[in-house]
Amino acid sequence: MKALGICFFLFSLISCSVFQPRTVYDYYNPAFNCVDKVGVRDSNEWESYQKLYSDAVLVYTNENKKLKKANIVFVGNSLVAGFPADLIQADFPGSVNRGIPGDMTELLLGRLDSTVLDLKPSTIILEIGGNDIRDGKCLDYIEGIHRQLIRKIRTNLPNTKVLILGIPPVLNRNVNSISPVVNAWLLRIANENQNVKFLDIWPEFRQSKIPFIKEELALSFNGKKDPIHVNRDAYIIWLRKIKSILR
Repeated sequence: MKALGICFFLFSLISCSVFQPRTVYDYYNPAFNCVDKVGVRDSNEWESYQKLYSDAVLVYTNENKKLKKANIVFVGNSLVAGFPADLIQADFPGSVNRGIPGDMTELLLGRLDSTVLDLKPSTIILEIGGNDIRDGKCLDYIEGIHRQLIRKIRTNLPNTKVLILGIPPVLNRNVNSISPVVNAWLLRIANENQNVKFLDIWPEFRQSKIPFIKEELALSFNGKKDPIHVNRDAYIIWLRKIKSILR
């Protein structure tokens, strides 16, 4: 329960913050400069987040020591943390969720052993990268760490199946302009590795005429549309597609 408390706090904090002015970097701006290092550009935000992140990792690590084994592990950022627990258990009984809001590729790589691999799952469902895009990380940097994540899983658990979830469309233009680029190499990584599959949810989530998520699938918060997160109806669709692939 403590882990859920930490993650819900993080999720609430991030959900509230997305309605405040915040730069989401435009990769097509001639003045844009990407970054290729751990953390976020805002040093104050990074300092505050690291403590919360470490607390969540510690709780998950301690829970894993008690559990010892889990058949399916969901892992990633707030989009994974936001999967409704009742829906996950209905479709995948006994699975565990190791999503942490705000997570990025390099942070996940650092916690993969203690929060995921120690459970020796037969299936890992992974979604990561959206926050890297929001903070303007270099594309080669993001792709390289995605490859390290898959390599680490394949090396430690060669028989474990991995389903990579593509970054979905959202209500933010700058994210939507880059996520299909990321999804293209995620598909390539899946095709290059045994026991790895890729799910692109864009066809199910996208509006029919423009490259944004359907508004009825976007999360509402205090009467406003969250430009990044999705609602329960979207998760129902997502889980249905996941289940069809993992059969």
